[in-house]
Amino acid sequence: MKLLLALMLTAFSLFAQDAFISSETLTQKLHNKNLVLIDTTDAKTFASGHIPDAIQVDISAFRHWVDKTYLLMNSSKKIEQVARKLGINKNSYVVIYGHNKDKELLKASYIALALIVNGFNNISILNGGYGDWLYEHEEDKGMISTQTKHVNMGNFTAKYIPNVVVGIDYVRAHVNKIPMIEARPKPYYTGEKKSKGVRRLGHITGATSSNWRDKFNVDDTLKSDKKLNKIFIQEQKLDPSKETLAYCTGGLEASMNWYILTQYMHFKDVKIYDASMKQWGNLDDTPMQTK
Repeated sequence: MKLLLALMLTAFSLFAQDAFISSETLTQKLHNKNLVLIDTTDAKTFASGHIPDAIQVDISAFRHWVDKTYLLMNSSKKIEQVARKLGINKNSYVVIYGHNKDKELLKASYIALALIVNGFNNISILNGGYGDWLYEHEEDKGMISTQTKHVNMGNFTAKYIPNVVVGIDYVRAHVNKIPMIEARPKPYYTGEKKSKGVRRLGHITGATSSNWRDKFNVDDTLKSDKKLNKIFIQEQKLDPSKETLAYCTGGLEASMNWYILTQYMHFKDVKIYDASMKQWGNLDDTPMQTK
């Protein structure tokens, strides 16, 4: 009991409020010359309205297909090139947001992951996304833009951080040895439903279910520190000082659990299995279980 209380107190002391920035705070920073706003929606939706000076980017700029089966993060060199095209410099402050579709929120966390593991750390995700921005500025149409910003090339230099994004050999070696949390909805975890693109039912042996959606309110704002603490510390029994591995269907869902744990709750050692079930669940010799 004393250990659990100590872990709870530790977690409460580590929440980083800048990992998820409010629309109000972003408004105050909007004219900061170092601000780079990244919009994860599609080009058509972006053209109909976005935050002033935002830049639309497709998640495909950060990922590539392997054997037409699963996706992996692009090389550091390619991510460096994309970051520079987005105008990111070593002293930039990047805020990423979507237009309140699940995939766009997950694209935000994956882009953040890709930049962070390549040495760029000054990142926030807009809490509540574009919907919250519209609500905050419903009487100020000047805060909604349809213009395309001219972007000057940035000078960001990637410096890859190893042992964050891991492959199948690492996962095999750590089954039932470290906590593994799965970000898919519970019916896919239990094997009641089959994930698209995943042949086998169930989850990695010994993993626990931790659907990424459970960390957000219906308006896409992050749940309270108390609720996050309950989910990760009390229910999942994760230790902020020890290793944890996150996975999902194909990398996106797990990236949000990874982002919350590392950037918001400051867990010290969280790995992410990028290929996730689209690799693991399509092999015959990987340990899996249902229920």
